[in-house]
Amino acid sequence: MVKIGIVGGGFSGLAVAYFLREHDVTIIESGNALGGLASWIDVPGWEWPIEKFVHHWFVTDKWIFQLIRELGLERKMIIRDTRSSCYYKGEIAELDSAVSLLKFPLLRLLDRLRMGAILALLRLDRNYLKYEKITAYSFLKKTMGKKAFEIVWEPLLIGKFGRDAEKINAAWFWGRVHPRTKSLAYIEGGFKTFIETLSKKIRDNKGKVILNTQIKKITKKWGKFMVDAGNKKFKFDYLVLAVPLHVALELYSFPKEYKEKYKPIRSIGAQYFILALKKQFLDEIYWLNINDKNAPFVVIVEHTHLVDKKHYGDKHIIWVGKYLDYDDPLWKLSEAELLEKIISYLKKINPEFKREWINKSYFTRSKNAQPLMTINYSRHIPKIETPIKNLYLANMNQIYPWDRGTNNAVGIGLDIAKKIEADLKRNKVYRRV
Repeated sequence: MVKIGIVGGGFSGLAVAYFLREHDVTIIESGNALGGLASWIDVPGWEWPIEKFVHHWFVTDKWIFQLIRELGLERKMIIRDTRSSCYYKGEIAELDSAVSLLKFPLLRLLDRLRMGAILALLRLDRNYLKYEKITAYSFLKKTMGKKAFEIVWEPLLIGKFGRDAEKINAAWFWGRVHPRTKSLAYIEGGFKTFIETLSKKIRDNKGKVILNTQIKKITKKWGKFMVDAGNKKFKFDYLVLAVPLHVALELYSFPKEYKEKYKPIRSIGAQYFILALKKQFLDEIYWLNINDKNAPFVVIVEHTHLVDKKHYGDKHIIWVGKYLDYDDPLWKLSEAELLEKIISYLKKINPEFKREWINKSYFTRSKNAQPLMTINYSRHIPKIETPIKNLYLANMNQIYPWDRGTNNAVGIGLDIAKKIEADLKRNKVYRRV
């Protein structure tokens, strides 16, 4: 029987295994849980766990909702309209719709109309490739006008990408604007419910899920992939590396020219605090962009404006986070040092906030959380098929121009599964009966 191996138990790896579940599939995950960046923390006394990093779905996430239907989870879905705003120099202003833009108090009417027109044009334009030839920084500065750029866009670009803010291409921005909706979705029991239901479906079809297994080396001999995990050895006919690109390039001895081509591709990390508060931090606002390039975080997400706080011990849950390069001073701070900076800034946003509001805090940090999509990025994206027969890649870089997220990760997994299935049919290898 043909054996299919998947290295990495994030959403792409899970999707490959699910769509190929009628074959002999094995997921090998280095961590102690599946889900990748969507993994969670179980807190004693809480009914539901909480994701380590901000997670929700858009109602337009077609691959996720396809799986939701197939897994019979429709009745567990929570769908609500949410409110997004921005914080700038002591003011909080709603900015999440055409109506709120027209009322946006931080800009003159002419600037508001100009910004609205550009955003509308971006949503109507299907050709993202023309935007990758220029930077988002220069595009937004030129099209949005000086004031809108200084107040809204420049702080967010710098807050998200730091020293690389002026290198990110405008197609990335196009991808952020295009699919957005005010209606967001979550699932009862958190992403844990979805991930465990999906992995159970894989296991029920005799698929294997192996956790806490660090792979040291992968070689290919006599047409088989030999996976060395120290005291565990595996052999596969097909192999999917559903891990960050630089990890994939280290695990397998690809041709030198192939490795050199993709080595310059960079990603940055993310660090988040989950704060369980005794009081609500902000009234009604789910997503608050921090339009201050010197702030220690770029966003506050009040999760309990989407989901009832009763599931979290009646505490108000906020994520406070930022994306960073690994040499950023904030990346090098200890958890305690960073929390001090965050508490100090939270008091600026809400002067009533006090340290005593914090019932619990959890800190999470991960590398390779956000690809840096530079000029002409489409020319540098690795294809899912590699030069090595039956070896495939699945990573965030391939999601371009869309922003990284679980829906697009599933889409990549589906593409790989289709290619493997087609190859199996050509070779007259059929599904397990």
